[in-house]
Amino acid sequence: MRTTLRNLGATVTVAVSVGAGALLGTGTAAATDIPALTDQYLFHTTLSGFESIRDQAPYSGQLDWSSDGCSWSPDKPFGFRFLPGCHRHDFGYRNYKKQGRFTETARKQIDDNLYADLKSVCGSNIACKATAWTYYEAVRKFGG
Repeated sequence: MRTTLRNLGATVTVAVSVGAGALLGTGTAAATDIPALTDQYLFHTTLSGFESIRDQAPYSGQLDWSSDGCSWSPDKPFGFRFLPGCHRHDFGYRNYKKQGRFTETARKQIDDNLYADLKSVCGSNIACKATAWTYYEAVRKFGG
């Protein structure tokens, strides 16, 4: 009986501590893993989902949401909406550099992701896919 009361007392103490911490907002929230969040937005979020998140610019003190669009290339070549893919590509380059993770391997992954994003705009349009390939080749040669 004494052990049961002691366990009950310990359980109540823990419950009260956790409850008070939740109410007061102390010590219960985990820090945000910004590199993991960067990877989530860059590689595991749909392009339209990324654009919605970008509009809100969460963690703006820790993440760089700036972009120059498709740099020296048109943002909407031949009417193909490449700008969202270019936004995400800039997000990848800027944040990987900011986080000290911008290696040649990372650059290739970010560039490959751009190509996938641009092709996703194309559907079955061959001219669009050829344009996406041209953008990819340009960023592989001149990006960085």
